[in-house]
Order: sequence, then structure tokens, then C-alpha cells
Amino acid sequence: MALDLKQGISKQITKINMKTSTFLEENKIKTYIATLETDIHDLKMKAGETGYAMWSAGKFDVAQIESFYREIAVKQRQIQEQEQQMRELIMKNQQVLGQNSAEAAPPPVTPAAAPAGNAVFCPKCGEACAPTVNFCKRCGNKLR
Repeated sequence: MALDLKQGISKQITKINMKTSTFLEENKIKTYIATLETDIHDLKMKAGETGYAMWSAGKFDVAQIESFYREIAVKQRQIQEQEQQMRELIMKNQQVLGQNSAEAAPPPVTPAAAPAGNAVFCPKCGEACAPTVNFCKRCGNKLR
């Protein structure tokens, strides 16, 4: 009886440790993706401003604009890699904890749907929320 209790407690502690580790890793990935998306937005703005300035001056140089687009493509690939890491992390977590897909938590919202600019990240689930909201749209945690 005592051995069963001890094993049960040990399993629960292992689950908590695994979930905490996964939560922290997911938040790192989400933060990195959000940073990459901000970089992409800034590059698009610079490309547009540069293109317009060159067009206005009558000296349009496609090579200059292409350099922005190449940088954007690299960052988009990095986002895809991070999203793949997130999927692998969730799958690993499900396997280790013995969850089937029906028991598993829903996959995180992709940062593309997150608000741009000064997003506020929920300290509980890591969801990016608009800076004007008081509660997380994913988990309901109070933000302010």
C-alpha cells in the first residue's frame, strides 16, 4: 500500500516536472517566433520605404529590394522550423506522459494569429494577447 502511494506520488511529480519543462520550452519558442515576425514586419516596411524612395528618385534598383526579400524568406523558414520544434515537443510530451490525442491539450495558437506590435504574453499559458485586454483569450488568466 505504501509502495503504491509512493509510486503514485513519484509519477505525479514526474508529470508536473515534464509539463513545467514543456511549458517553458513552448514559451521560449513562442517568444522567438514573435521576435521573428516583428523582424519580418520591419523588413517589409523598410523594403516598401526603400522601393518608394528609389521609384520617386527614378532610380529603381531591384537588387536592393531583393535583399530585403531574401532576409524575409530566411526568417520565414526559421519560423517554420520553430513551429516544427513546437509540434515535436508536444508529441514528445504526449508520448512521455502517455496521453492520447483526445487527452492532450490543444495545440498552441500560431503566432501569426497573435497581435502584432506590443503584444502582452500571458504568464500562465504564453498566449500573445492585445495590450488592451485584461484576460487571456486562451486560458482566461487575468493579465492586469
